[in-house]
Amino acid sequence: MRRYTLTTFGCQMNVYDSGRLEGLLAERGWVKAQKADEADFIFFNACSIREKAAQRVISRLKEFKSLKKARPNLIVGVGGCLAEQEGANFLKKVPFLSLVAGPRRLTEIPALLDRLDPKGPAIILAGDGAEPRPPAAPASQAAPLSSFVTVMEGCDNFCAYCVVPYLRGREKSREPGEILAEVEGLLARGCREIVLLGQNVNSYAPKGSPAAGKASPFVDLLKRLAAYPELWRLRFTTSHPKDFPPELIELFGSLKTLAPSLHLPLQSGSDSVLKAMGRRYDRAQYLGLVKKLKKAAPLLALSTDVIVGFPGETEEDLADTLSALAEARFDSIYSFKYSDRPQTRALGLPNKIPEPEKARRLDLVQDLQRKITLEINQALVGQELEVLVTGPGRNLGQMSGRSGTNKIVNFIGPSSLYGQLARATIVEAYAASLLGRLATPAGELWAAAGDAAGARS
Repeated sequence: MRRYTLTTFGCQMNVYDSGRLEGLLAERGWVKAQKADEADFIFFNACSIREKAAQRVISRLKEFKSLKKARPNLIVGVGGCLAEQEGANFLKKVPFLSLVAGPRRLTEIPALLDRLDPKGPAIILAGDGAEPRPPAAPASQAAPLSSFVTVMEGCDNFCAYCVVPYLRGREKSREPGEILAEVEGLLARGCREIVLLGQNVNSYAPKGSPAAGKASPFVDLLKRLAAYPELWRLRFTTSHPKDFPPELIELFGSLKTLAPSLHLPLQSGSDSVLKAMGRRYDRAQYLGLVKKLKKAAPLLALSTDVIVGFPGETEEDLADTLSALAEARFDSIYSFKYSDRPQTRALGLPNKIPEPEKARRLDLVQDLQRKITLEINQALVGQELEVLVTGPGRNLGQMSGRSGTNKIVNFIGPSSLYGQLARATIVEAYAASLLGRLATPAGELWAAAGDAAGARS
């Protein structure tokens, strides 16, 4: 019996890719090892978007040097965007690797392992590769309650700071029938929430899509998915603000299955920085889109990305970002210090910001956002939220789940609530989670969940 460990770093797309790889490994008889020293194959699916993340992966891989020396037949490999970026150069940093595979070649790995010589030269897989459909899991195998489904991959935007177009390639959209078949399989195995993935998910455009100005193929896909009565919640990430037609905005107010939460990257609140980044929208356009979305869906929870310290960013630019956060009032943000990445335009830009200054600016952004997030969450105290129960909470006797607005809600309740829709009254609010009290007697929750599912059909 061959055993493996698989560690995933980075975005939801990497998580999805790892799941697909695990399915293919299982088809060939591989099973998960409990510990690395029990594995025949150790694999890291790694991200390259931030320099710090890449350094952490390399450091973790080096920890297996002594294990590889003691067990020469051990296969150690790395994949994902970091593998695509580094290619054969990875062997200079981690010379005992047997396999380096870019994100478009991951599905070739299981067959390759059958013939790979762990004592021979490393195999480098990069660039485009055959992308077979995700393997169909056995009907008896339960699906995650909330599951990712990739609808498109790659990016055509070439933002100045981003390596994605170089590492994952240009935009490629999957056919609707293939996506629907995957979703149907997940729903049949118990999944109740689907999160559609893409580097720019709302630019989804499979072959044969209508010409520009016609109906949005992404809107059509969302409507088709929402028709499944077994699907309680539908989400998507990540969206580009430039690809948000009016009919997509309207869906947040009309499509009940579409959860009232959206990740909409801002990156900067400064027009000059947005232009230098190549984002193709300005501050007024972005904030105007936020207003339209909140008008269509007043309860919509927004999250975003912010980069501080982009080359040439001034104190005035930073002030514009802070004021944009105050105006948009995001429920949460993912904030980062700019870091140079290979191949990107920003790598050659002048006026780089010193690390201590970038750290100071990041602190200002995060301090403001913590205040806004806490205020938004505290306003929920006393309100009743619908919660998809996903597992035990952090404290004994607690269960945990997520609201439609994607907020973590913990409450006292029986473990039998897993996978059900419960209603909880919020009694305390924190920056990262909410504490609730069950608003429906436990014996009635099964019926309540069934009624909710029927309403969504």
